[in-house]
Amino acid sequence: MGDRFATLAALFFCTSLTLPALAQVSPTDTFPAVVVSSPIAPLPKGVKVLAHVALEGAPVTRMYTQREYGHTFLYIEHGQQQLTTVDVSKKRSPQIVEHQPAKVEPVRYEPLSEGGSMEIWPRHVTAGVDNFAGRGSSSVLEGSDPNDAKLLQTFLAENTNLVDRDSRLVYFASPSQLFIVQDNRPTAFDLTNYPN
Repeated sequence: MGDRFATLAALFFCTSLTLPALAQVSPTDTFPAVVVSSPIAPLPKGVKVLAHVALEGAPVTRMYTQREYGHTFLYIEHGQQQLTTVDVSKKRSPQIVEHQPAKVEPVRYEPLSEGGSMEIWPRHVTAGVDNFAGRGSSSVLEGSDPNDAKLLQTFLAENTNLVDRDSRLVYFASPSQLFIVQDNRPTAFDLTNYPN
């Protein structure tokens, strides 16, 4: 009985060492991201790096997001021809994927019998941040804002950035890397919407 117990304990121990390694294997058509605790420079209080993804490409000319069937995709344009797509649905484990932007579905409304209208759901493809035309004024960090300037200094102002204020995420991209940053610092919007 003692030998069986020892064999069972040894089997359990060996299995516990190999299962975590097997669970981290990703599909062959995607590239796993590397999670980073922080970049070289100190981060402002309330800011943390969630993930880091190595990129290969020319200088970044534009970034935008799109939500499609429950996934959020970050599209990184390198000039007019090259596009890198990162599935950022799981912000701590983003994946570079082969995926082209889908056509954004327009918002449709249904009239209500008592007057007014209601948006019809579900829409499977929705625009995210900066999905239409150029960069928006609230979707990038500005060096003239003291809070933004601290973050820009940490990640170098030359990096292209995209701010998803609803999710409190900031994407910093250069030709060689993408950082996904959680920004939980209080904003003026938080103060105006604070319940009394």
